Amino acid sequence: MRRVTFVFYILLLALGLAGCLPESADQITVEATREQPTATVAVTESATAVPTTPAAATAEPSPTAVPTEAPQPPAPPVREDVDNLTAVSANAIAYVQNEQIFIRSLPDGNTVPVHIEPCPEGSYCSLDYLKWSPDGQFLLYTYYDGQSNSSLRLSDRQGNGQIIENVAFIRPGDWSPDGRSIVFFRETETYFEADDTSPGGRLMEVWTVALAEDGQLQTPQLVGTWRQVGDGCGGGGRSLSEVLYEDEGGTPYGYKMAVTEWTAQNILLFNLICTNVGMGRFDMTSGTELPSFDQPLRNLVLNNSGDRWYAVAGNTWDRDNPDNNQLVTGTPDSTEITVIPTSAKVELVFVGQTSGSLYYTERNPLERESIDDRGLYFAYYESALWRIQPDGSGEERLLFGEDVQAYAQVSETAVNDLIFVLVENERPLAAAAQIIQGNPDTLQAYYPQRHIMQLPTNGGDPIMILSNAGQPALTLP
Repeated sequence: MRRVTFVFYILLLALGLAGCLPESADQITVEATREQPTATVAVTESATAVPTTPAAATAEPSPTAVPTEAPQPPAPPVREDVDNLTAVSANAIAYVQNEQIFIRSLPDGNTVPVHIEPCPEGSYCSLDYLKWSPDGQFLLYTYYDGQSNSSLRLSDRQGNGQIIENVAFIRPGDWSPDGRSIVFFRETETYFEADDTSPGGRLMEVWTVALAEDGQLQTPQLVGTWRQVGDGCGGGGRSLSEVLYEDEGGTPYGYKMAVTEWTAQNILLFNLICTNVGMGRFDMTSGTELPSFDQPLRNLVLNNSGDRWYAVAGNTWDRDNPDNNQLVTGTPDSTEITVIPTSAKVELVFVGQTSGSLYYTERNPLERESIDDRGLYFAYYESALWRIQPDGSGEERLLFGEDVQAYAQVSETAVNDLIFVLVENERPLAAAAQIIQGNPDTLQAYYPQRHIMQLPTNGGDPIMILSNAGQPALTLP
């Protein structure tokens, strides 16, 4: 399986590099002309053809062309294949590595793959939105087969799976507060026209499916419908680190950032459009749509009791708008929004499973380096990870990277250690791409990676748990 955004970037990068870098040396040819029957130019793999002029009768013989050494790409970054866990005492971590989902039991480190059928030939598949059940026994995730079919998948701790077919594209499922049911969306072919209050759109259905005592999925049940107004989704010429980062959820760069949360008040909170901007509400008891929030919200998460939400205000990561990137909170049964003051602009927010503390990330752009005229670029940031209490007290900066693309997916273990994703910066890729001429296989070694890290609660530097992995979903203790 390959991610759509990953392949899209490779294709654009290959095209962009091919258009902006010179041809390789082994493509250079030199033709002798009639005016220069005796001229000879030695061409090596790294030589550049030099024009010759007719020799005068008294001129000395031309010196032999000296080959120049071709520029060499920098050495690829060291990829430590760290595969041993440290003192982590939560139940399990689920992660995507080498296009496969793995479940790692903690603290013994026993790892099993989740059974997933091979991606159809010529298609690009994706695995997204990993979410554990409240008791940590089942993993829920979405699977796109590359042929316009999305399904919801359920796996037990041994990697055995079940499938819910025909689910809405780019919309994750979620667990009921007691963990005995799953909610998901389905698209209909019923459309509605625009009116004075909203643009036109499509009617969406809300479904639930219960789990029996043995964990088997039961027959899905229709709960009700809601009106999805027309929206636009898409990518663009994002940098590779942003494509990787969007897989962690909650950023405004692309379309892999949906939200679905089933609250303790039996009210469903979900994103209105696929770029995770704007939150809608649905009453699961009555099966009816409720008024949505009055201002744009993104990256919404619930507290551990499921009766309060936290989110980031604004419809884009716009640092010039004072109303954007604020940490906000509220309850599902109201559209009232309260701001929690923070020392820095907020990009992502997370809730600690053990302590109930809030964690938010900050990113500040350092520079942006364009590679060609097609909109592709390399972007560099400094990033920070902050902790703050839900009432706004006790704020402290835990981590800071002067050249770190991002921190993401912050979780707590049973002993309050932090598990998070560190997204590498793009400088090695940028340096290599100026010399390596768009060969995806060669550039592969330079791509920014995501590492699952652990920050001990008793202090010390972060410890790498898994190299080149992403999307960790940590169970509750």
